[in-house]
Amino acid sequence: MFFYIFALQCFLMATRGRPKKDKKLLKKRVLQVRLLQEEKETFEDAARLAGLPCASWVRERLRQAARKELKSANQKIKFL
Repeated sequence: MFFYIFALQCFLMATRGRPKKDKKLLKKRVLQVRLLQEEKETFEDAARLAGLPCASWVRERLRQAARKELKSANQKIKFL
């Protein structure tokens, strides 16, 4: 009986969680940026207002800025 419960618990634990992401969509690269404390706090405040984690807010804003700059220079936007 103990083995049955243990095996069932192991099975249930193995099937929990979200599905794995497509490997093409995984974000593997890290961009480190040095900021003033005031800049970081300002970004965090803005992200909070937008209801996003700071990293997501910064990433979205960088993507918007890159699209705008590249479009005005008639350059290809590689992440689209």
